[in-house]
Amino acid sequence: MSSHERVGANVTRQTHIAHDGRHAFYAGGQTYAGAGGTAILEMVTTEMLHWVTHDDGRTTLDACYDGTWVRRSEDNGATWSDVEAKAAFDTTLEGEQLLPCGMSLDERTDTLVRFYRGQKADKSCYGYINQGAYRVLYAISKDQGATWSEPVPIVDRRGGFDERRWGPELDYGTRGAILNGAACRWMDDGSLMAPFTGYERLDGTRPWDFRVICARGEWNAGRTALEWEFGSYFEVGPDRSTAGCCEPSIASLGGDRLFMTTRCQGGEARGLHSIRYTAHSEDGGMTWSDPEPLLYDDGSPVHTPASSSDFVTTSTGRTWWLGNILEAPVFAQTPRYPLKLALFDPGRACLVRDSVRLIQDRPEGAHELVRYTNFGSYEERGSGRLVITLPEQYRYKGWDEMEQPEDFAADCIKYTVELDR
Repeated sequence: MSSHERVGANVTRQTHIAHDGRHAFYAGGQTYAGAGGTAILEMVTTEMLHWVTHDDGRTTLDACYDGTWVRRSEDNGATWSDVEAKAAFDTTLEGEQLLPCGMSLDERTDTLVRFYRGQKADKSCYGYINQGAYRVLYAISKDQGATWSEPVPIVDRRGGFDERRWGPELDYGTRGAILNGAACRWMDDGSLMAPFTGYERLDGTRPWDFRVICARGEWNAGRTALEWEFGSYFEVGPDRSTAGCCEPSIASLGGDRLFMTTRCQGGEARGLHSIRYTAHSEDGGMTWSDPEPLLYDDGSPVHTPASSSDFVTTSTGRTWWLGNILEAPVFAQTPRYPLKLALFDPGRACLVRDSVRLIQDRPEGAHELVRYTNFGSYEERGSGRLVITLPEQYRYKGWDEMEQPEDFAADCIKYTVELDR
């Protein structure tokens, strides 16, 4: 790799999905299809700019996700093929629509769990989507993804819950929640911990305010379904964040112990930096400690924008944290470079400062808003290398400079990282 790309040492970069001249391509949620072998599944989503005509006659460009589908590789990620049609959200339909939102492999039982986000259109809400109608359904496969059971809703098994009131303070149509299946963790007792970001219906009557809640799923006697139970909410108050907390990334500390970091938005007007607030759980995600900033092992803060992150625990037993690590604090969601990797110390629940490694910095000549975020990540079987996939958006033009849909197009890039064994 030429040096002007500013890619880190022992990191190779290649095009994972070439853009089609119009879309930005995301690839993530990579999951091996079985406890053995080299078959992998991944989700691909496309995003595009399109012209929108407003009630006052103005025509502007806006971005939308126009479809998600699943791809499969039989050769450990060397080549890929589509295994289903693109699922696209239609804002003209009244009924619930299901979109893929990740998978998780139970290696103990060699069973794949697949998740779907249920949502409804509502033109009075942000993005024409009724966020209060977000809910999650799941299906299972016992043949490495060749066939799937029918999707069924996740509902708390305790009394008083049903498909409308499917979890604590979740009321279908008013308050919903979404799940990133890649953030799920299988616990030592064989249960599945699933973290959700809670939403309210965003119709302009209230500001953004997110919070996190987790559910534990236990297999029934026949291992044909998961029985779910939700915990309590983890919240970051308005004295620390302008929009609560969302997009959790979670690491196992062994047994029922977990560590979580969350995305939190700052705001210059209120003097709040964007800080990745963290918490511990001693009971598998049912309750959480009070929020604390993410720190290095020397006690200093880890500076990040409000962007996504991930934990990856490899076959060596080491856990790595992946995210946009900055030299100084910022108030907002940018810059989303550089992308860096750091070793996580589970004993002290912090990042090891001396382990921080560069994956991708801003390339020479790239726009100041170029983003290295919204990634997928997984350990490659056999080699032990870390694979990261992400869309290289805004490389040549910023959002305000785009004049036509083609300006938004972006390749999905693949980084392969040699880790210490």
